[in-house]
Amino acid sequence: MPPELERALRSLRLSGMTATLEARALQVASHEMDFLEAFSWLVQDELDRRRSRLLDRRHALSGLPDHKDLKCFDWSYNSRLPKRDVLELATLKFIDAKEDVLLIGPPGTGKSHVAKALATTAVTPRLQSPVPRSASTHRGPHRSA
Repeated sequence: MPPELERALRSLRLSGMTATLEARALQVASHEMDFLEAFSWLVQDELDRRRSRLLDRRHALSGLPDHKDLKCFDWSYNSRLPKRDVLELATLKFIDAKEDVLLIGPPGTGKSHVAKALATTAVTPRLQSPVPRSASTHRGPHRSA
């Protein structure tokens, strides 16, 4: 990459594009995609980088010790845990309704994991990707409805 282009991208704070520009240029050169498609993916690369950094900053500011989510939760460990209710809590509707949640039960039943997963979900912005992931259906950036 020419140094002046790299400096310009950095001065515009486009580090996501800087990181993937050469790979996208090679895809255009090898006719894997046309220029507009590659440019669209470069924009998506930048958006992905920014979203990742935003998530990292939010998690660091939250004070949560680790990233927990319900995807890695072992539901078979405690079959008495009300999965439907926990997944409903994960929608975070209780926050918008200004309601509290109290998780009670004996030790070792998954309460802490669920609480940390809910907290992680709460500090994670609920954004949709503006560019589809399938290159075969790609038509450029768009907003999801």
